[in-house]
Amino acid sequence: MGESTDEARVFISTLRPDRRERWLALSVVLVSIVVFAALAPFAKTPLAPVWAFVPIYQSALAVCDLLTAALFIGQYGILFSRSLLMLAGGYLLCACMAIAHMLSFPGLFSPTGLLGAGPQTTAWLYMMWHGAFPLAVIAYARAGAPSEGVRPRMPWRPPLLCIFTAVALACAMTAVATVGHAWLPPIMHGSREAGGIVWVVSIVWFLNFCALGALILRRGRTVLDLWMIVVVCAWIFDIALSAVLNHARFDLGFYAGRIYGLIASSFVLVSLTFDNIKLYARVVQALDRERAEHRLVQHRTAQLNEAKALLEERVAARTAALADSNRELLHEVMERKRAEAALVLSQNELREVAAIGSSAREQEMRRISRELHDELAQTLATLRIETDRLRESVAGNDDGAPTAHTLTEMRTLLDDAVASTRRIASDLRPLVLDDLGLVPAVQWLVQSFTQRHEIACNLSVEPAGLELDEPYATATFRILQESLTNVGRHARASRVDVRIAREPDRVVLTVRDDGVGFDPALPRKSASFGLAGLRERAYLVEGELKIESSPGHGTTIEVRIPLRAAQERALS
Repeated sequence: MGESTDEARVFISTLRPDRRERWLALSVVLVSIVVFAALAPFAKTPLAPVWAFVPIYQSALAVCDLLTAALFIGQYGILFSRSLLMLAGGYLLCACMAIAHMLSFPGLFSPTGLLGAGPQTTAWLYMMWHGAFPLAVIAYARAGAPSEGVRPRMPWRPPLLCIFTAVALACAMTAVATVGHAWLPPIMHGSREAGGIVWVVSIVWFLNFCALGALILRRGRTVLDLWMIVVVCAWIFDIALSAVLNHARFDLGFYAGRIYGLIASSFVLVSLTFDNIKLYARVVQALDRERAEHRLVQHRTAQLNEAKALLEERVAARTAALADSNRELLHEVMERKRAEAALVLSQNELREVAAIGSSAREQEMRRISRELHDELAQTLATLRIETDRLRESVAGNDDGAPTAHTLTEMRTLLDDAVASTRRIASDLRPLVLDDLGLVPAVQWLVQSFTQRHEIACNLSVEPAGLELDEPYATATFRILQESLTNVGRHARASRVDVRIAREPDRVVLTVRDDGVGFDPALPRKSASFGLAGLRERAYLVEGELKIESSPGHGTTIEVRIPLRAAQERALS
């Protein structure tokens, strides 16, 4: 499309006029006005009849108009602009009317003219001819700028329709002026003009002024518009000299007006001829460029063939080297895969060993916690009861007050020992986790955290009766315990949200606080062991640990623990 647009800039029908072209057109109009002003006073001056002038003038005019119409139709074949067909039809109509006018001219080929012409035929053909052309110009001006259009499906149809319409109109007007001349008002008396010609020539002249106004008011004026203005001005002077100011054939106005008409028809023809010369010059330049590019392509092709042969040799050598490297790489890959498989096996064995160690540690902590709770705590409780009984027995003696005071202090120490024993047992392994399950143990842990650190803690468990098999229940509890311990020690938070949710194939634990936060990329030294413990706990059950934190925006710890179908059991 861009190439077509560049070609369209060659034509005067699409090219914008520059200052030189405007001055040239204005100069032609001014010269025409000066010549018209010089000839107008002498328009009625009779001159000798030159019968050869009429056929020479009409033939030259017809040839010019036919060539102009053909060039416009040729430009339509490139630009596909319907406005150009309007002018092509107008010029073709003028050529046909010029031929009919010449054949019907009285005294030229026969006393009354050919085609069955009457005394009014030639005059009426002149008026129809000079009234039809400005209508074509008005249609051209109203059709818009002759820019590049869309190629129709059948590009030959519009030109054929244009030619047929122009010829048909010319035949129709010729028939009216010949066959129907008896019904036309008389506008000639012999070779002199009759009085009825005034209103006819006024209409024709008015149409030419309308065409001139339409061209002047047309937007997006092109070089073709500029020269059409010159043509219409020449037509106005032609009609003025040969039909308005003169009074008979073969006077000065008769000759001068027709010379104006011939010159007017030549303006656009000359411009279009220069168009074609420019277009052919561009074609020659394009062919020269194509030949040069073809030679360049041949030279580059030879270079590419040489480079291709050299490249094939290098590729063959490189391919052999790559084949050797590929075999070595394949061997290394196989060795690496075996090493990775061995590493995965070692990691799995390490995880199993760590899990066994963690399970053994939990069992030992469970045993110690139960012994502390069931044996030591019970023994201390029994000792506390015996102390109370002894204190009551000595309280009634007068000299037993110091002993009772000592027993009271012993009772206080025993209460502290019982509380410490139970707290230590709970820290080692809360019996509620073994006796009642995960949810009560978590509730106890959250309540204990709130009482110990005075930090509001919100617990959410989904579903409410969640149960997990070992080792998932213990892992979930321990991860939550260590997370809350880190919050209590380092976060300086005012609120903690705990959420435990069971999904189809995993359990998700989320602990979120509004504390001071930290940079996970540079963890604090005091918190490093806590985070390492969380990662170890998650690793033992093949879980995923995610920590999100930033200074001043709190911390969120999320642990995703996968559940194996053979080991999990959940209550809805």
